[in-house]
Amino acid sequence: MLVFLMRKILINQNLLILLIIVLFISVSNNYFLNSYILLKNNYHKRMIFNHGNCEKEGYGFAKSILDKYDFKHNIHSINGNPSTYPSIGGLFYDINKTDSDDHLLLINYQNDLSEKFKNYLVIEQVQNCYLIKKIKND
Repeated sequence: MLVFLMRKILINQNLLILLIIVLFISVSNNYFLNSYILLKNNYHKRMIFNHGNCEKEGYGFAKSILDKYDFKHNIHSINGNPSTYPSIGGLFYDINKTDSDDHLLLINYQNDLSEKFKNYLVIEQVQNCYLIKKIKND
């Protein structure tokens, strides 16, 4: 009887130690906060939080433009801070569409557009994000 009781206490101690270790790792990695954020916010809000609207990679601006306009080709994007953030084009690239430079997305573009994009017309602008279209010279 005493041996059985000692085994039960030892198993309970091991279980308690394991539970404390799992709880410590969960708290140190913000498991509970991350789970709450994951359950509370939908996919679109989480993407904008992580990739920015018209900052960072500009996911929100690019998504709104692609939802608003029905492009028959893939749109290239240029990030004004290429050393800090990558281009957002990979998230929206469709292998079934052809590539074209008729339209460009400029994200976080601080420079003057008239210098580098002389043959382009601004279609839409939000803060430092632009959708521009190439002017056809006939």
